[in-house]
Amino acid sequence: MIDLKEEAPQNKISAFSPTTASAAMNSEVEEPPQKKGKTTFSSLPEEIVVELEEEAPQNQISSFAPSTASGSAMNSDVEPPRKKKTTTFSSLPEEIVVSCLARISKSYYPQLSLVSKSFCSIISSKKLRLARKHLERREKVLYVCLKIPDRLPSWFSLWIKPDQTLTNDKNKSPTRNTLLAPVPSSYTRWEPSTFIGKVSSEKYKILGQYRSSTTTLPNHLEMKVRNDGVNNAWRKAPSMRVAREKTLAVGGVLDEKIYVMGGCKAKETANWAEVFDTKTQTWEALPDPGAELRSSLLKSMRMIEGKVYVESSVEDDCYVYDPKEGRWDVVAKALVDDERTKCYIDVWYSCTTQGCFWYDEKRKKWRVIKGLEEFDRNVRGGGVIALAKYCGKFLIIWDKFEKPGGECPNKNIWCSVVQFERSNDDDEVRGTVEWSSVVLTVPSSYDFLRYEVHLG
Repeated sequence: MIDLKEEAPQNKISAFSPTTASAAMNSEVEEPPQKKGKTTFSSLPEEIVVELEEEAPQNQISSFAPSTASGSAMNSDVEPPRKKKTTTFSSLPEEIVVSCLARISKSYYPQLSLVSKSFCSIISSKKLRLARKHLERREKVLYVCLKIPDRLPSWFSLWIKPDQTLTNDKNKSPTRNTLLAPVPSSYTRWEPSTFIGKVSSEKYKILGQYRSSTTTLPNHLEMKVRNDGVNNAWRKAPSMRVAREKTLAVGGVLDEKIYVMGGCKAKETANWAEVFDTKTQTWEALPDPGAELRSSLLKSMRMIEGKVYVESSVEDDCYVYDPKEGRWDVVAKALVDDERTKCYIDVWYSCTTQGCFWYDEKRKKWRVIKGLEEFDRNVRGGGVIALAKYCGKFLIIWDKFEKPGGECPNKNIWCSVVQFERSNDDDEVRGTVEWSSVVLTVPSSYDFLRYEVHLG
């Protein structure tokens, strides 16, 4: 066993262990030094050990509690007592360990990764990811992409401390039971791949591919495609015309064509935006949108009424590309912002700083969701960032200044899980906030770029 420093989840971005990718993002508030301790398998919380032992294959159960041979009791000759063997969980064959780890919640992985180097290696391995997929034990994971001042955009994932009963946290300080953890770290090892969409019988996704450390774009994009079907493998699609950095690029599908923009140098006028024809399997450059958009920070791409809308850090305006006319235009950003805070399950739902609403198809109007009065009051003074479908419920992401009463150097990012239920006569919708908590504190000048929900 190797003694490692105990890891405790923190909400401040500066509080993660120096081994995480975001350790360089130091906050003004320093965390108190943590006391070093020993982390071995036997020192883990009882619920983790019990769950692992319950999941161990039956033919290996005896290795956890070996005993002397029972046959000695049936032999008249007195045999000398045998020395007991102690077999630890981590000494089992790797395939057994992988099988056990794949069956438990990923929420336990941060602590398990401290047991030993071999555990840490297994938890970050592709083999464990494939085992979870094969056993159908993958879980929904929320990823958000944030731009912290003076840093490149980076991914964070929502982590919930296991065996916690989460409630509405009226206290503005972080609970440390939930947090947005940096990626990669011991909380989440892998950045999410971006699922672009389905075209005919084929699915397309874009993911980062690590390159040489000498390049200025260390995580350039590549596109993969596979025929519809669970057992069909992903294969590499034709390469883009220019290298792109994943967190800086956006993409989407419209009329069986895949549009990708940004993620390259602003001076790249010829191929800053390009489109992939899925029928001819070829890339083609799009017209130059202009220096303002090329120099801005891209947040999202949405397809609305046959046009491509690109949301960026440009204040108040949104760029739109019309494929039929082959030209760019500028429209009000309110249209795209409105789409981000809407979600559809049976009916349309919307959450804003004015409250939560549902669209009544019979009356053709938006109506207030009842039962969320206290939640609505808490959101006021902040800003709703996104509304996402999450594990059959809704997850609302919003931010608010850390301290009330005017400007403040920091903001708290909140996550709230809400259950919406329609009445039997479909005449009203009631909401229940299952939990609401601060998950990360960031400088107030940060940018929220986008979110994704993936199985992991």
